[in-house]
Amino acid sequence: MDDFTVNIMAAALTPGDAVSNYVITSARIWREWGAQVRLYADYIAPALAKVVHHSSLYHPNGRNIIWYHYTIYADNVHIAMNSHDLRIMDTQSISPPHLFGKQNVHMQELCRKGIELLPDLKDWFEYYVVHTEYVRDILLGHCYDGQRIYKLPMAVDTRRFDGQEDTVLAGYLQKLDYVIFVGRLVPQNDILAMVEIFSHLQQRRPDMVLMLVGSSHLTEGYRQEFEALIAAKGLSDRVLFTEQVNDPRMLATLLKYAKFHMITSEWESFCVPVAESMFFGVPPVVHHIPPLPEVAGPGGLVIDKGEPAVAAAKMLTLLEDEAAYESMSQAAVVQARQFTDKSLAEAIRGMMRRIALPEREAVE
Repeated sequence: MDDFTVNIMAAALTPGDAVSNYVITSARIWREWGAQVRLYADYIAPALAKVVHHSSLYHPNGRNIIWYHYTIYADNVHIAMNSHDLRIMDTQSISPPHLFGKQNVHMQELCRKGIELLPDLKDWFEYYVVHTEYVRDILLGHCYDGQRIYKLPMAVDTRRFDGQEDTVLAGYLQKLDYVIFVGRLVPQNDILAMVEIFSHLQQRRPDMVLMLVGSSHLTEGYRQEFEALIAAKGLSDRVLFTEQVNDPRMLATLLKYAKFHMITSEWESFCVPVAESMFFGVPPVVHHIPPLPEVAGPGGLVIDKGEPAVAAAKMLTLLEDEAAYESMSQAAVVQARQFTDKSLAEAIRGMMRRIALPEREAVE
């Protein structure tokens, strides 16, 4: 495959981002098979400037693949649409614009344009990749050809956690009774609902802490809103903020010793942190919207965030039943194995065996 190139393109590539991590993982898999891989994006974080090319530098030759990640509108979607290489669209769906409210008008507009264009893309790409049944159903609802939709596991880069631990931090965390959230502190993730549930938990477990690990720089107004709720609930000394954590040792340690990983999102297309917490046997507590229950499987606890007292009671019941908690913890570890590099590689092989590459053999 030395002269065969897989061109992987996304709107943006930046360290720590879920889509970017998945792109880098899939690129590594293709390279291990002997294919040449080139990465492209319209926005390239400085840390990736040496390994990612601007989208305008992509030149099709009709014999390669353009694997386009459609997660928000970007101008480079038109480059991929008009390529005469084999065109594959990989989508995790697009955030509903209203979730940004007035916090980030630019992102709101990109999401609106991305959703508006989605129905038309079925006529421009030859194959489509999804990672959940939820997203498959969205495409089918737009009359995409189900025979050309392939479901691949979302690769979650948990290998970076192997054997990683900040021993000093671990010494503190092992003594702490805490629930964690890892992700952006934005309206989509409904931090307000999380605080409401935690306030009920804390009534029964006064020493419990809620740890929020993520950035709010895109939505400063929203941070003021949930900080006001935290103060009103008398929880200012019970909620800890760390900002975004990219250091694998620190993130691994923070996840490993949590009792639960709470996800109260208004919308998700996958949610990588669910799989990351399950890698450590930490059960995710997920709101019942799809695809969260699908991703968590038997390793997670499903709640309705609209009933915070009931949600807290379910969490407390599980915590107080050591056998049940341990059983779910073990199920979480097993569920996390679906999202490994190996699982993704096997699924890509299966997909490519069914796709006739122009003048090429599928992956050997």
